[in-house]
Amino acid sequence: MSKLDTADILDSVGARASRLPQTRWLLAFVLFITVISAFLDRVSVSVLFTNTVFQDAMGTGFNPTLLGLLMTSFLFAYGLSSAALSFVGDVFGPRRCLAVGAVIWGVLMACMGTAGSFGVMLTYRVLLGVFEGPQYSLIGSLVKRWFPPGERARATSIWMVASPLGSMVGFPLTIFLVAGYGWRMSFFVLAAINILLILPLVLMFVRDQPPGGAASVETVQPRTSYRQSVSLFIRDWRFWMIVISTSGSLTYLWGLNSWLPTYLVKVHHVDLQQATFFASLPFFLMFVGEIAGALVADRTGRSALVSGVSLFLAGAVMYFVPWMHEAQSAGLLIGVSAFFWGACTPTKNALALSILPLGAVATGVGLYNGIGNLVGSLSPVAMGALIAFTGSYQTGFMVIIASSIIGSFALVPLMFAGKGDRPL
Repeated sequence: MSKLDTADILDSVGARASRLPQTRWLLAFVLFITVISAFLDRVSVSVLFTNTVFQDAMGTGFNPTLLGLLMTSFLFAYGLSSAALSFVGDVFGPRRCLAVGAVIWGVLMACMGTAGSFGVMLTYRVLLGVFEGPQYSLIGSLVKRWFPPGERARATSIWMVASPLGSMVGFPLTIFLVAGYGWRMSFFVLAAINILLILPLVLMFVRDQPPGGAASVETVQPRTSYRQSVSLFIRDWRFWMIVISTSGSLTYLWGLNSWLPTYLVKVHHVDLQQATFFASLPFFLMFVGEIAGALVADRTGRSALVSGVSLFLAGAVMYFVPWMHEAQSAGLLIGVSAFFWGACTPTKNALALSILPLGAVATGVGLYNGIGNLVGSLSPVAMGALIAFTGSYQTGFMVIIASSIIGSFALVPLMFAGKGDRPL
């Protein structure tokens, strides 16, 4: 390619990006709301781990292994679906898939509100995992199409912060609904959010690509086929380092989401209303960390360094939590750890977008997110089994401590490997 051709390409990309100052950030906000709703669906069941009415309805009593299985079953199905169905966004278009997904998510949440046994609830949790699996790959594809490379960490951080905010809002919202209206009503309300809020937002504001084409240099370079694009990232060792790191970070996330409220109630003897604050604080700080990490990564261009160091610190700080004898001290340390986890996440996803070819972004995001969730899905039930076997929540915490540190080590090679002489 000649210097003139290269200049024309860069001018074209810049012109496209300059035409989208309003619509691209509105899209990012809608994606943010969509992910918040998804996290409300995911974490709502963990609040019920301490609810005796729910336990009696399911016929489980307080059985940490079975209760953990309600989260693990969802996550395992989510991970398989994310990897196996990630192609749907590349084939059918992200907008259509998100719209259909919102309807199905709402119907399944309503069905959970009618469940009368553990087996039925487990089935609905599995189905929810299957149909929510492609969500992140669809969103990753939209970000790649709508945002130029210099804005992707910030754009990614906008929808990624929805995951901690979804947990931060989801715990107190579910506690409020369960306390005031019963556990079944909590599922009906979350069903209504999907159908009456998320579906209209997607239909009104989401488009598969911006007017004039995607704001990415890859769209004006010679395009490769879908099969060739998949082959490119499958053979790229950097992609598999991101898979390992994602597995570690999601093991941390789902372990924390599943057992944090129960840990506060059982170990520190706070009532469920007090636990609302302590359970929400880490996810607020996680949200702050995601913004901070994205800003630092965009300004320094060192996504791998920011992500790897942050994930290591998340595990290192969490190591000291079991030594705390007061709820306030334990909650503060969990919050600091969650801040560092937050700084890791959008930078790692932006790093992945810089590696994946445009023709298979949804597939690539779905694959690393899917494998990561398959590994992370073991965290709730593994922690539950350890807690049941040892009688100690401290032992359960070792699962998320070790996973985050191992995941951080996988990013070390990427700190020194980039495009040309520029590290990632």
